[in-house]
Amino acid sequence: MNDQNEFQELWNDYLEGEITSDGINELQNYFASDEQLLKHSVDSFQIHRLLGYDAKSDEQRDAFVKSTMAQVLSSQQVIRKSSEPSTSPMIPHTGRSQNSLTWRLLATALVLAASVLIALSYFSDSSANRNAIIAKATNVHGTIEWTHENGVVETLTETNVCLTGGTLETMTSESTITMQFTDGTTVTLDGLSLLTISEQQQKILRLKRGNLSADVAPQPNTKPMMVFTEAAELRVVGTQFNVNAQGESTKLIVNEGEVLLKRTTDGESVNVIPQHQVVASLHDAKQLRSVKRARQAHVWKSDLQSETSHGKWIPSKMELVRELKLAVANGKLTQAEATRTYKKAASLNDQQGSTFALPSRFGLSVVVSVNQEATIPVVLDQNSSIRITGRAYAATDLVVGITTNQLDGGFSGKYQQHVDLTDLLDPTTHEFTLDIPISAMSRINSNFPASPIGKEFVNCWCSHPTNKVTKIELTDIEIVKTEE
Repeated sequence: MNDQNEFQELWNDYLEGEITSDGINELQNYFASDEQLLKHSVDSFQIHRLLGYDAKSDEQRDAFVKSTMAQVLSSQQVIRKSSEPSTSPMIPHTGRSQNSLTWRLLATALVLAASVLIALSYFSDSSANRNAIIAKATNVHGTIEWTHENGVVETLTETNVCLTGGTLETMTSESTITMQFTDGTTVTLDGLSLLTISEQQQKILRLKRGNLSADVAPQPNTKPMMVFTEAAELRVVGTQFNVNAQGESTKLIVNEGEVLLKRTTDGESVNVIPQHQVVASLHDAKQLRSVKRARQAHVWKSDLQSETSHGKWIPSKMELVRELKLAVANGKLTQAEATRTYKKAASLNDQQGSTFALPSRFGLSVVVSVNQEATIPVVLDQNSSIRITGRAYAATDLVVGITTNQLDGGFSGKYQQHVDLTDLLDPTTHEFTLDIPISAMSRINSNFPASPIGKEFVNCWCSHPTNKVTKIELTDIEIVKTEE
């Protein structure tokens, strides 16, 4: 057997963990006499280990990495022994220093090679965590798009769909989805909302916009659930809370447990306890205050300028200017007449205006929500009605809906009614007035409570399922009590 074949057999024995102590000594002599042999052997060790790693099943890989490291440690022990003075007549003392140094270099290289496995193992575990199922969709209604971490987009239509990390978008006002995490935590997203979820050692939720309600199972104090919005970050270790994110403002209501809210602009924080709320804004430098929610109210009148959460609010004077310019252009008014009309209207309250529905690929819609600063919950009772005034152009059918929460916290349900405006529109002004008893509104999902009576009113929406040229304009929305 020539030297090359003898070395290859010795090296194969080492790779398979079958080499003897005499074989180790022989390898030392080979490496001491040929530095290139050392380099090629290190390369082959790394390739051998990586191929072996790749061939293992997921369950076997952890043990494979551990065995590799044990092999390296065993080699280091041999090295330490070989570094000691030897009386063996087989290896002259004059070559011991060079042999030991060379073998230590080999062992260092082998440790580096083994570290590749550890990194690969860690990466694979992290990748598995990213792709692991973290929640299931337990209640799905409406149009919901799910963007996976790899960028693939799908429309969710069924319950019990497994969710990994990714982004959920509820595309219409009536859309809702509830997710149940593996530890029992439930999160509900509704309306026109956008949420990213992930779970790597702890739950991370990023609410870009919209409404979120969560019932959170106890979390480790060192790894709480974190909810991020544009204006705030929430630290949650186990509680029930609702969050509403509108642009640069975030409202938090806590119903059970406690939530720590930190404002993103200055890092100021406040601990919010049950039956309290706080609003954080990017433009508010005042001290954060947790405010106790007051007793119930049963009536509500919208302030469209501040409470339009989806739609375009236009002051009356701006709309008047447009109408006057058009009248002058059509010869219906002179410039002087239009100027006098505008000056007379300029003395009116600047807060007057209306909200126009915005178009999307799902139709026209407008959403008006209870003011974020409001601390008095609006509770619907048996005699409650929703009164809506507005104008509609080339639109004969309208969907009017409401969103409700439970009085003791958490999302409750959505209810709606289809309205035919044909006989309700004034042919001249296109104006309409609707009075819809709350008790007459139907739940849009059988999983919701049968009636909204006794629930907290959150918002109202009006939608028209078309993208044809049309216009829906709301001038007022109220929750009123009718006489028995």
